[in-house]
Amino acid sequence: MKPNFRSTSGAALMLVIIPIFVGLLACMPEYVPLGNPERARIDEGMSGMWYSDGESELFGYVVFLQPWDKRTWLVTNIMIGESDGADLDQYETEFDASTYEGFIDFFGQPDLDEDDLEFGALQYKGWLAKLGGETFLTWEIRGVVDQPDKLLEPWFWQDFRVTERAPDRIVLHLIDTEFPPIKEAPATKRDWEKVVRKYADDEALYEKDAIVLQRVKEDDIDFFVELLNKALLGPIM
Repeated sequence: MKPNFRSTSGAALMLVIIPIFVGLLACMPEYVPLGNPERARIDEGMSGMWYSDGESELFGYVVFLQPWDKRTWLVTNIMIGESDGADLDQYETEFDASTYEGFIDFFGQPDLDEDDLEFGALQYKGWLAKLGGETFLTWEIRGVVDQPDKLLEPWFWQDFRVTERAPDRIVLHLIDTEFPPIKEAPATKRDWEKVVRKYADDEALYEKDAIVLQRVKEDDIDFFVELLNKALLGPIM
């Protein structure tokens, strides 16, 4: 299956940061990086292309975990959302944001109008750390995809517990910054790691909602690549 688009403007869809996500970044609580990327080791089984269901105006996420070296990943997080003024009622296939198959069905239908879509992407440096018997994944923001020469200072991190690792599924839980011992601790790597080691097996340390990554099936890789190329690069003239 190949994704299909109908372009009403004929212009390439420029890569932008989805306003929702920009707002999210602006109000995210303060995190600190866990572990040491210079001493970390990636899990090759986590490398590859993953899909995660969206919420609100977001259709979903496509996450690339690309080994940068034996210690870290280059993480590219692509957000696919509904553009302002989008008319989704015109399509025969109703979008089902709850399943991987629903995403495939919606974007594989004929005459999908790219003007109804909005894409954004951020890149991170990612690494693993083991604390208190649990494995954690830290993302450190590094740049905006449409400005590859403009790296960002690592002012923003996200720390996840890797709750489940399987060949075709990863489950992550973000650390809850409202957890009292975390909230009361100074925002330093040493103090956070002390708290995390002590409470690593306490479910109250983590956000309740899981982030579930489903590996993109081998038969669908071309579909996702073509979808993203078409949306991010526009039509080849």
